[in-house]
Amino acid sequence: MKTKWYKFGAVVFLLILTLVSAVLWKTGDGHKELKTVTCADDLEGSRIGGVRSYMGPEASGIYFESLLGRDTSAYREYDSFEDAVEGLRAGEVDAIWACDSTADYAVKNYGDLDILDNSDMSATARLSKPRFSFALAVTDDKEGEETRKRLSDAIDKIRSDGTLGRLVNDYIKNAVSTDPFREEDMWSRTDRFRFTHEMSGSLDIGITGSAPPVEMIDEDGQPSGFCVAMLDEIACRLCTDINIRILDTETAYSQLMAGKIDALFAGADSGNTTQEDKKFLTTTGYLDMYNYKFLVRTPQEPETTDGTEE
Repeated sequence: MKTKWYKFGAVVFLLILTLVSAVLWKTGDGHKELKTVTCADDLEGSRIGGVRSYMGPEASGIYFESLLGRDTSAYREYDSFEDAVEGLRAGEVDAIWACDSTADYAVKNYGDLDILDNSDMSATARLSKPRFSFALAVTDDKEGEETRKRLSDAIDKIRSDGTLGRLVNDYIKNAVSTDPFREEDMWSRTDRFRFTHEMSGSLDIGITGSAPPVEMIDEDGQPSGFCVAMLDEIACRLCTDINIRILDTETAYSQLMAGKIDALFAGADSGNTTQEDKKFLTTTGYLDMYNYKFLVRTPQEPETTDGTEE
């Protein structure tokens, strides 16, 4: 009989221990406690997150720590921007970095995010020249160089005739209110083009959706917005069919190097990586980025004892 009670007591003890551990995990070492970040100094000892990039987590952590001018406790990579936002909301990280357009887009589209006031951080101040430009990435070989030249020529034409400015205005500056533009819409405005120009070959272009609204994958899992509209214009200038391939951020560059695609849409070479064996080139830039911004959770209003906000 005593053995049965001992077993019962052991089970109860284990259940209590499990519950206590769960509580401690959510509020302590499990990094689930939500840290309030309202100014740059709050980033001291904080956890920074961001979308996975070719720089790698270690180099990214070092770079953003130096950019912040604060000693951060950890850096975490995410497979997508949406995953990074969810990680911020869940308290896995205290802030996430994003380029200008992505941060502005996030604040407009997510009501619970703010852009951190980092006006006292000279390292992140707006520069007179871009920190980097979004461009298409191609392989660093003879074939890649030929593709780079063709794409760069097309981008130059799209810029010079004013089309690029219109696309940026419609799909980036006013991304919230813009009607979606998907792959099935490509050529819809210029079907007559096919009857007056001889088409030659095709290009497979990869996107990851990691930097909305520059490149975006909608709720139906389809490429949408600026990236599709821009590639549509490039296809017209090159008289070439373009096929959009959705890739994950972890394998996007390896698929480029392996020749699975001809180019990545949102490649960027900022010169800020410590990686010495980078094997890709970039085309003429199509969108300049002047600053990195840091997204934090919007401070919540305290609740009164009757459950209403003060």
